[in-house]
Amino acid sequence: MAGKRYSSASSLQAFTANPNTAGFFQGRSKTDSIDRDPLVSGYAFVKWLHLPSWVESQYKDFAALTEKNLRTFEGISDIELGTFSANEGFTNSETHYAGGIQRFEGFSMTHREWSGSPIRHAYTHWVTGIRDPATGIARYPKDFGLEYSAKEHTGELIYIMTRPDADNVSSNGVIEFACLYTAVMPTKIPLGHLNFTAGTNDGTELAMTWKGVPNISDEVNKLAAKIHKEQLFAQNSGINFQTMAEYIHPSKRG
Repeated sequence: MAGKRYSSASSLQAFTANPNTAGFFQGRSKTDSIDRDPLVSGYAFVKWLHLPSWVESQYKDFAALTEKNLRTFEGISDIELGTFSANEGFTNSETHYAGGIQRFEGFSMTHREWSGSPIRHAYTHWVTGIRDPATGIARYPKDFGLEYSAKEHTGELIYIMTRPDADNVSSNGVIEFACLYTAVMPTKIPLGHLNFTAGTNDGTELAMTWKGVPNISDEVNKLAAKIHKEQLFAQNSGINFQTMAEYIHPSKRG
């Protein structure tokens, strides 16, 4: 004798798309009453808060070329709590205790390079100023009349991740995450992209690794909200609303 069937065509036909009847076991959310949305990636910005004076004076477009031309930002990783163990008893049972904690350091950014290599030249100037590859000497103090100091050759950068309504400056919840990096400096002069392979004609993106100390806090979030509102998407803020192409070509600024 055949076993009893626990489903029937009639029950399947009774399926309804009414969101009020949706639930976990039906594989659908009650979207009319859900109070949380999934975290969506792909909306993020960087903003330079400080650049070395001797870099900014020679490459005035450096901030815009890197802020408005961000292809990738990487380096944020989990902060892990370390533990150590003690073994006790005849069974050698293991008990774990809190040890140290390790945070991430540094980051990397990728930007599209332009003809004339403005980004490469800026990186070369910055790194060579700190240490001349030919002599190992710091060049910027003598060349620009400054005292040698980390505060003179490092910058500050803030990374801001937002919801998809990235320009919604009136919302208090648009910023998902922010990290302020201090003591920021590039770690290489990019040259590897200048090699040649016959038949290869591609655009070029420069990946730069940076050293920097990350800071995550409520105060950083408040700073990010202020920058987001007043500098990234402020109404009538001129080129801050425009694309990289419009920035490069002043005739298109309108």
